[in-house]
Amino acid sequence: MKSILRFAIAAGLAVGIAAAPAKAQEVIKLTVVAGHPPATFGVAMLRDFFIPEVDKRLAAAGGKYKIQWTQAYAGSIAKPNEVLEAIEKGIGDVGYVPALFEADKLPLEQVTYVTPFGTDDLVKLMGIIRQLRAAMPEMDAAFKKHKQVHLANIGVDTYHTVTKFPVATIADFKGHKFGTAGLASRWLEGSGWVPVKGALPTYYNSMQTGVIEGTIVFESAIKPYKFYEVAPYITKINFGAQQASDLTVNINRWQKFPKELQTIFIDVAKEYETKVAIAYQQAAQVSMDFAAAHGAKISTLPAEERKKLAKMLPNMAKEWAASLDKKGQPGTKTLVTYMDLSRKAGIEHAREWDKE
Repeated sequence: MKSILRFAIAAGLAVGIAAAPAKAQEVIKLTVVAGHPPATFGVAMLRDFFIPEVDKRLAAAGGKYKIQWTQAYAGSIAKPNEVLEAIEKGIGDVGYVPALFEADKLPLEQVTYVTPFGTDDLVKLMGIIRQLRAAMPEMDAAFKKHKQVHLANIGVDTYHTVTKFPVATIADFKGHKFGTAGLASRWLEGSGWVPVKGALPTYYNSMQTGVIEGTIVFESAIKPYKFYEVAPYITKINFGAQQASDLTVNINRWQKFPKELQTIFIDVAKEYETKVAIAYQQAAQVSMDFAAAHGAKISTLPAEERKKLAKMLPNMAKEWAASLDKKGQPGTKTLVTYMDLSRKAGIEHAREWDKE
């Protein structure tokens, strides 16, 4: 009788537990904004790695939180040069911010663009940028000024020229219009070229219609953007891999995140940064091979011409640093720290930008 009673009590408890309502899952709505399309590897990796990995880790942590993502790419909410402002205003929550378009608002992010002719090893460069950011808290402070928390650095592989005409020497650039972005517009200064502001999504049509006759672009972008179709001459100059963009989150949204979600975001962002660098570096050669197989004519600018081009440029790095110093920004300190970190990593620039 006692055993029957014990069974009945246990059964009743089981029914009671089963009938108890499960704790409601909290749904967090987030909008991810990128002006570039997923043809850009950093954006593709947001879609294919960052977002699903955050979801995976939230589920593994017990599923207390779930994110309802809205993915707004290819300028559907903001163009490449509008993403910083869109995240600042809260129009979007997570942003793929092309810092190279924001020289005035994010000046210290431009350090690699004022020190061209460096390494083509993007993975190594990203390690240096992480060290630089740790040494220069002013870099993250600039994002906070625009109501954003910095999550990850996003680099791109080395830059070359893609043109509608053959290039054998620096003299061949004279008089031709090139699509450029940010401070890369100075990389051919003194060669007689004509820089025209643009962005990856606009270069194809601009070259097709004759608005420009070429562009300076990183290797991995040549295949997905099909530049070889309208500009078949690729001249390998190796302006160097660059720190080009950043992954950020609106600071007001960030402060409302549960601690668990903040931790997951930080951890996944670190992995995203490395995976993006590796993806760009691996895609670079694939892109070049694909372009060659589809009619591109690839050549390398002679070493003496590359050195000549580097030497003919004004010392844009020191000019940049001095102008920031006058504004109360640590321009010179950032430049010297970056160049020192580069040297310690075994990276040689064509010029000692901080010492000349």
